[in-house]
Amino acid sequence: MSLYHYYHPAQRSIFNELMRDFGRMDRQMISSGEDRTSSEIVNTDEKFAISLNVSQFKPENLKINLEGRTLTIQGDEDVKTEHGYSKKSFSRVVLLPEDVDFSAVASNLSEDGKLSIEAPKKETIQGRSIPIQQAAAIEPKSSE
Repeated sequence: MSLYHYYHPAQRSIFNELMRDFGRMDRQMISSGEDRTSSEIVNTDEKFAISLNVSQFKPENLKINLEGRTLTIQGDEDVKTEHGYSKKSFSRVVLLPEDVDFSAVASNLSEDGKLSIEAPKKETIQGRSIPIQQAAAIEPKSSE
């Protein structure tokens, strides 16, 4: 038994309309520009740095937390307009490299909403040769 008799591609189904609407929304989101909280990570021999565009958030609604090697950056903001109420948020979690100086992690927020977090790398201890000291030989006492 063929199902072709029951399936008419020319007919519009709710599913097809829904998928068309999702496609339209997706195209609008892509054409509206980049991710509003886009990030850039730099990891060199001298430093580890991360930059985020957080211009959509007030400074008091941003949090940075460092627990062990885990750096968490969060933004959470409530927006109220004459048309209604909305909430926007983001969260970035980054595992810092082991050679970062965790006590020197610092952040800076620019006027245009660019959040920069940097940490210098620890100084690497260079290998060195360790000389072997020889103990002076103890001579047995001779009995006279």
